Amino acid sequence: MGANVLNCRFVTILTLLMMIIPRPALSHANFAHLSRLDDTRISDFMDEVDPDDTEDCFSLGELDIVFRTDKNALPNVGVVLTDPRRRRIGFDPLTKRGWDALPVAQGYVDCDDLGGADTCRGIVQVCGPISGTYKLENIAQQATAYSVTISARSKEVLNGNSLQSYRSETDLENVAIRARSRNIVLLNYSRDGQEEVTAQLQQGHESLTRLSSSD
Repeated sequence: MGANVLNCRFVTILTLLMMIIPRPALSHANFAHLSRLDDTRISDFMDEVDPDDTEDCFSLGELDIVFRTDKNALPNVGVVLTDPRRRRIGFDPLTKRGWDALPVAQGYVDCDDLGGADTCRGIVQVCGPISGTYKLENIAQQATAYSVTISARSKEVLNGNSLQSYRSETDLENVAIRARSRNIVLLNYSRDGQEEVTAQLQQGHESLTRLSSSD
């Protein structure tokens, strides 16, 4: 019976993965149009190496983005993350376009072990993110409110006889967004453990209304 439960859970995770980033929509060709970002500029990036595999999450750092919508069911917003080198991961539910261009990253929906029925969260994990400014687009299919938590881990550095990394976290709570609209959050991440991750909602977007904040 244990094997059946594990198989069922694996199929569920695969199904949810297809929901957040439908594979037929993924297109590196679409990435060619990324230079026409709406009025948001992404800062220059540092000359840092990209990760080769998930092992580099420990040595080069990690960036995790967790998002929920107001009812905590399957999120009714899509997210698209653009890194400082203008590579994307995510899915736009309005244009039905998806991207998976970061070297080692994944996006999925998790409805497991969250302590309640129909309670889900979307997750984007980037292994070995380069330092710089990231653009996070939040795209709504219907009017809703969402929350985002951004967790970061720096690259490992030698501290005495052991390797050590540093963690930081920031979040945005209960951000309202209109149906069929999008807003933008700029994230600043550094592999340097002395700098904490930051997130800033961009003003000037008609759809953006901040209801409350944890600040």
